[in-house]
Amino acid sequence: MKKLILSTALVGSLVSGMSVANAATSITGNLAISYFATSNDSSASVNTSKSYNGFGSESQINLAASGDLNNGLKYAAGFSWEIDGTEQLGGSDKDNFNASHEGTYIEFMSGNTTVGVGADRDTSIDGLGVNFVGFGYRPISGVGTSIANTSYGANTAFGFGARQKFDAGTVSFFYAPNSNPASTGYSLTQDIGNSASKSNIDNGENYYSITYAGALSGVNVKAGLNQQTGVSGNTDAKNHGVQVDTSFGKTKVGISRGKSDSSVAIGAAKSTKTTTEVGVAHALSDTVSAGLTYTQAAASTVSNDEIIITASLGYNLGPVSVQLQFKDATDIGGTTGLDAQQLGMYIGTKF
Repeated sequence: MKKLILSTALVGSLVSGMSVANAATSITGNLAISYFATSNDSSASVNTSKSYNGFGSESQINLAASGDLNNGLKYAAGFSWEIDGTEQLGGSDKDNFNASHEGTYIEFMSGNTTVGVGADRDTSIDGLGVNFVGFGYRPISGVGTSIANTSYGANTAFGFGARQKFDAGTVSFFYAPNSNPASTGYSLTQDIGNSASKSNIDNGENYYSITYAGALSGVNVKAGLNQQTGVSGNTDAKNHGVQVDTSFGKTKVGISRGKSDSSVAIGAAKSTKTTTEVGVAHALSDTVSAGLTYTQAAASTVSNDEIIITASLGYNLGPVSVQLQFKDATDIGGTTGLDAQQLGMYIGTKF
């Protein structure tokens, strides 16, 4: 990834009293364009016709700074601007160009220990998955309600975080006092708290996560758990998951499993969803790789398991990557006969 490095050496003090002794700022980003063709011939289909196709896009700019503090510690800070699909500058979507929470952080480092505040820095288990060559989310969007689309974390909330590196990996902890305030969505108030009030900043929905990521005897491991309290009638949402993968020459294999106990109204039964995924990828050459992924998702509220098989092909062109994948899904959302197929293409670059 190419970076634009801006060296900063500021002598003296600003109105706020801050100064920068030795800092560097980097600007990076990514751009992706996709195309999907989806077929769904089931009479049980919802929210879609028998077939449809169209484009998707995502672009993002990341600004990051790092350097030395005047007390001997190091620091890192940054934020991102992201535009997905129909989002636009100044729009109302929380992920739009206003950069309301995307990758926003200020962190302090001493040796292998990092502490800080921000959002979208939680190493949540929400990213579990072993579709090594493919792209996008597990399910076929727009066809029913996929069980495999279950989220395993709320890492977009603002909170406090800490990471500790060891020889065998990194242990991370994240705590968000308010993970989903009703009015703002991401624990934000106007400017630096100028409009703070209980109604828009505090509704008791705290969130925490503990994760581990590292390598044990040549096997990559990612595992963690998180809990969100006070959601939908003051019940709890609990999630946990693990992923392991390893390589044998040009072949990579892995398995992941995540479980979510969703939040529901008091007195009602919770919905438990479990997704297990097995994946394999093989480098056909220095630039071409192929992958195959099997995903099985179950929910306590339905009798059928959802099955998704994904075949992928990736072509590395250096600064640009091209990926093709085909998905075949059966019993989407646990609904008998709700089947679909999807052919997708992805072209992406980083800068």
